[in-house]
Amino acid sequence: MGETSSISAEQLLIGSMLGMFLLSLSIVIFFVVYQRRLLRQQQLHQRKEADYQQQLLRANFQSQEKERNRIGKDLHDEVGALLTTTKLYFQHLDQANPPERFNEVKNKAFSLLEESMSTVRRVSHDLRPVVLERLGLIEAIANVVDKINESDQVYVSFHHAVSASIDDEYALNWYRIVQELINNTLKHAEASNIRIELVTEKDQLILNYSDDGKGLGAESDTANGLGIQNMRSRLSLMQGELEMKESEPGFQVVLKSKLKP
Repeated sequence: MGETSSISAEQLLIGSMLGMFLLSLSIVIFFVVYQRRLLRQQQLHQRKEADYQQQLLRANFQSQEKERNRIGKDLHDEVGALLTTTKLYFQHLDQANPPERFNEVKNKAFSLLEESMSTVRRVSHDLRPVVLERLGLIEAIANVVDKINESDQVYVSFHHAVSASIDDEYALNWYRIVQELINNTLKHAEASNIRIELVTEKDQLILNYSDDGKGLGAESDTANGLGIQNMRSRLSLMQGELEMKESEPGFQVVLKSKLKP
């Protein structure tokens, strides 16, 4: 009877050790599988993040190239043509001509030179808006708003509560973002009203933008278009983000960025 009890105890001990071994093995296998799954998720997230950064970078390059092409076209088509025509007029400046003809050619040549200078100033203004340099972001946006309201076609309301100073680089990025949003509305939305709100909260600058246009339809590619990608690219340089909001009817977006220290 004692021998039977002794054998049962040994069997129980062996069974317990075997159970603990299997439990430990299960835990190890579970941990390995979990770690592999976590690693796959991290790799997937990194790939998605890398793809997203590539999209932003591509949008930035495309935007820069588009801007260079526009400037080159303006300089070639407008300034180049004006200067070529001016040269022709100067070639016809001849003292032997009657005074009336001489003065007519001279005045026309100087008029073309002034037009060329005005075009160059306009191109330069597009690169770095003068009002932004002189008066800052709020006044620059207000200037854009006033010009649109003067058309009596679309009404833009602009509210702001910005208590912090904004770095020049960030101010230019935000100015271009506002321009892009307004241009999208004017070109595609068929809106009557636009609302712009720019505020600072703690260490963030927040832009709420909305219009009462036709919004983003099911077939619209605006959400993934170059304009939106360009805005995301600018925001990424400022540690910012863009969030589309549901708006019926119309379009609404909230953009945030850090204030540059």
